[in-house]
Amino acid sequence: MRFGGIDEAGYGPLIGPLSVVGIAVRCDDQATLTKAFRRAKTGAADSKRVHTPGDISGIEAVALPAIHWLTGQCPGSAAACFALVGELAETLAPFPWLADAAAVRLPVGTTVITPWQVRGVEPLGLSGHIIQVPAYNAILAGGLNKADMELRAVGAVLVALGAHGGDADITVDRLGGRRYYRDFLQAHWPDAMVLIEQEEVLISTYQICGLMQQRVRFCVDGEEQSLLTAIASCIAKYVRELHMYLLNRFWCAQMPSLRMTAGYVQDGRRWLEELGAETLTPHRNLLVRNGMEGKTMAMGAGADGT
Repeated sequence: MRFGGIDEAGYGPLIGPLSVVGIAVRCDDQATLTKAFRRAKTGAADSKRVHTPGDISGIEAVALPAIHWLTGQCPGSAAACFALVGELAETLAPFPWLADAAAVRLPVGTTVITPWQVRGVEPLGLSGHIIQVPAYNAILAGGLNKADMELRAVGAVLVALGAHGGDADITVDRLGGRRYYRDFLQAHWPDAMVLIEQEEVLISTYQICGLMQQRVRFCVDGEEQSLLTAIASCIAKYVRELHMYLLNRFWCAQMPSLRMTAGYVQDGRRWLEELGAETLTPHRNLLVRNGMEGKTMAMGAGADGT
């Protein structure tokens, strides 16, 4: 039986990418899966409980061994890590702070990386979809809203996980108030029959009946309901935090007085103000998500005539 989990990181910030990650494993049943991870003591949990703002080491200590276990590859650099979640070198080229991603050795924070041994569970791999700011802005300009953008990325990851074959049980962390996903799933599996199992306030569950049988659950706080979704949340969070680490590293080298940012709205505004209009203007579409300028400082909005 194939089990999977999908989660995102970076839905709400002003600065930096949106990261969606899914993982898949094979195991006899849910009870065996749960017992195997309990015995393995991986330290995996919801990323909000693993990560301490301003300190990448905690999330790195979980995400790097998870990536190694799932892919069979231990990324030695930031660029290698990004590639394993689907972000290729050419997509990094426009960003000056990512120019030397291949030279940034991992880990960057933790000193202890403990390999995972989860007996009775076969890792099948991971899939990721990283939406950088220019792509984010272009999608919004094309008429899609942020929630639909995130859902489209989830769909791409769901399909990629399906390539592993076999019957599946997948838990997706549900963001926002959306409750109905049947049409979304049917569009991705047009030759299958999508049956509604439940559509409730906290959980929506569907059966995809085709060449393989898939049960897909969209759960509020999905990372608390499924350890695999929690692991996906840790990897997604780490990938975003690694991007922000490189961004802060670059800009703080240019401006030593500049304080680092995690990119979320309030602190992001502060950071952009400290960066200054003259420096921001040529990099605006690489840094700042559109649709939020009205919430930022007036100097940035007027500096490039927008």
